[in-house]
Amino acid sequence: MARVLPDHPTTSALPLEQAMRERLLRSLAAMGAASFDDLARYWTWPQWKAVPQRALLQALVREGVVREVRVEDARGPWFARAEDVPALEAAHRRRAPSRGTTLLSPFDSFLWYRERVHRLWGYFYRIEIYVPGHQRQHGYYCLPLLHDGQLIGRVDLKTHRERGVLEARHVHFEPWFAAGGPPPKAAWGAVDRDAAIAGLADALHSLARHVGVEDVKLARVTPRALAQPLRRAFAAEPAAARGAER
Repeated sequence: MARVLPDHPTTSALPLEQAMRERLLRSLAAMGAASFDDLARYWTWPQWKAVPQRALLQALVREGVVREVRVEDARGPWFARAEDVPALEAAHRRRAPSRGTTLLSPFDSFLWYRERVHRLWGYFYRIEIYVPGHQRQHGYYCLPLLHDGQLIGRVDLKTHRERGVLEARHVHFEPWFAAGGPPPKAAWGAVDRDAAIAGLADALHSLARHVGVEDVKLARVTPRALAQPLRRAFAAEPAAARGAER
């Protein structure tokens, strides 16, 4: 504890109401804007009953620290920190997604409340380690694939340390992405499929280095039409990486 939080022994615990206030404000900072349902299910420990949580949220609204905001097609009010409202309004006028490609942990805070992810991105995610093998759709331990602010697929991975290999057992692209169509929900322009495939190859090689193996093997790809472009990207990535290291 002393190495991670050196000031812990001399730090006083926050009063409960202040701690809950901080919890709401940090949740809103992470999500940008949220319904009450989103807030109640984003940060769930320690447990907090809905009535006092809603009461504190309304107190923050009365103070002007939090504001109610309108979201198209949403039932009921949404909320945002007052200091974030100008940035949200600017984003509404000119959408600016995140850039780059990465694999998300199943426990990434982006996925804490999976119904919100499904509602906003049209992406259903379930970690299947708890699903009987014959009922799994995507694999035992699949990681969501995020590219330029869109959830475009998932990858089932297994590390073979004795062989020095990270195996992509099943790369499963979302149907809309595979078809070259628009995202089903939130959208901010066309998704560059070639860039996304190259980004996935780079992300997998980066993950292999992180877990201490040297090689990446690609097994199954759905749909099969994207297998060859992905294999070409895998072949090109190590050379590009070596060039960058020099």
